Amino acid sequence: MATPISPAPSAQVQRYLESLAPQVNYWGRDVLALRKQARDHVLAFRGPLEPVVSAETIEAGGVPSRLYRPRGDEEDVLVWIHGGGWMLGDLDCCEGVARAIANRAACAVLAIDYRLAPEHPFPAALDDTWAAVSWARRQFSRVAVGGDSAGGNLAAAAALRATDSQVDLALQLLVYPVLDSTMDTTSKRRFVESYSDFAGLAGYGRTAFERIGYLWDAYVPDRLMRRSPVVSPLHAETLRGVSPAVVITAEHDILRSEAVEYAERLRGDQVPVEVHDYVGQIHGFIEYLGVMTDATDAMDKAGSALRRAFADREPDRAGRAISTPSEIHS
Repeated sequence: MATPISPAPSAQVQRYLESLAPQVNYWGRDVLALRKQARDHVLAFRGPLEPVVSAETIEAGGVPSRLYRPRGDEEDVLVWIHGGGWMLGDLDCCEGVARAIANRAACAVLAIDYRLAPEHPFPAALDDTWAAVSWARRQFSRVAVGGDSAGGNLAAAAALRATDSQVDLALQLLVYPVLDSTMDTTSKRRFVESYSDFAGLAGYGRTAFERIGYLWDAYVPDRLMRRSPVVSPLHAETLRGVSPAVVITAEHDILRSEAVEYAERLRGDQVPVEVHDYVGQIHGFIEYLGVMTDATDAMDKAGSALRRAFADREPDRAGRAISTPSEIHS
């Protein structure tokens, strides 16, 4: 019987992991210290910020936000929801990504500073996301939603809510999204086993598994509520009619399998979907524009997809976008 091949990171991921200094384990002990540590980490690797015409601090439907305009006359906007397990992250953490997408998509990007758990559990973050989407629809002709990790969860949930509310969104951009609260799955168990010593880091898989469980407990303490589609979009009875999607995944990510399954369900329900899987990559890589060429490539692909999606929508008289016969490329 052949020995299973151990998962291996790409060369750039290996260099990144080897460059990391030991960090204090604040998980489950000090939320404020954990937030600062996570913020400092992202800022250290995001690289130089791309120039835009304006970056304005605003209130979008009552939600503290930052609006990026690459030219200044944009009619289209992407509502961007940062990751961090609904507990970590802020506008500075996602600024590199927001600027990069704005320039490549030639659209405005509204990055939102939604309320964080555990101080503000579900549905606070989703309510803030929807408030920002509603504001964006009043200000722009065409609106898309997107986010990474927990932000991808909120973007997918907002897209489901938009379908129920008959609100047209041009695209949902889901970057290694959290889509299923179920912890006892075959894929998650296999990840713990297969990634026990990933890149020479002892307990890599177990640590990822435990941290996801901790974040779910903070975001949605009511375990019965976690099966709601706006908490776990993969549990939606149908995805028919939801906005077209772009799904970006990383090979060495405990969440990859649920993103792949979601993309397959979208296709099965006749929703145009485009998937980009990054071989050798890990969860969180798009924020590391300063050290990951894959992050730049992902921004290029996201920008192209948004351009096409906005071109496939035209504004109605109320300023809302309506579908045209063409579809996003899949």
